[in-house]
Amino acid sequence: MKALKKTAYHTYAVSEVFNKIILRKIESYNGTKKQQLKSFLQDLQQSGCICGMISEFIYHADCKSFYIAHLEELENIKNDLEDSLGETIPNRFKTPHYTFMCWLCFEEYCYSIYRSVFE
Repeated sequence: MKALKKTAYHTYAVSEVFNKIILRKIESYNGTKKQQLKSFLQDLQQSGCICGMISEFIYHADCKSFYIAHLEELENIKNDLEDSLGETIPNRFKTPHYTFMCWLCFEEYCYSIYRSVFE
């Protein structure tokens, strides 16, 4: 799906894993692939990973494993985002760092696609 390549983070290898998650999740939405993607991204923007809609990131143990496997890239995505914002991003839910990083990076990745494709 070409829309998934329209993110500033597409060069990171973790983007392939994020894309697989997205493609699995959009199957439960109606419409064309592009409509499904838009609906999914809008739902994620409203509710975030904290609501449990991304099964890969519900449990801290799963987030820890994912974070360890993709540590450098997740930290680089966070650093890129903080550089563009000009400020640090607080862990406002006080979750373990690895959970915070998975949620932050996946949500930012998805929001980047939404901005590029639908705005």
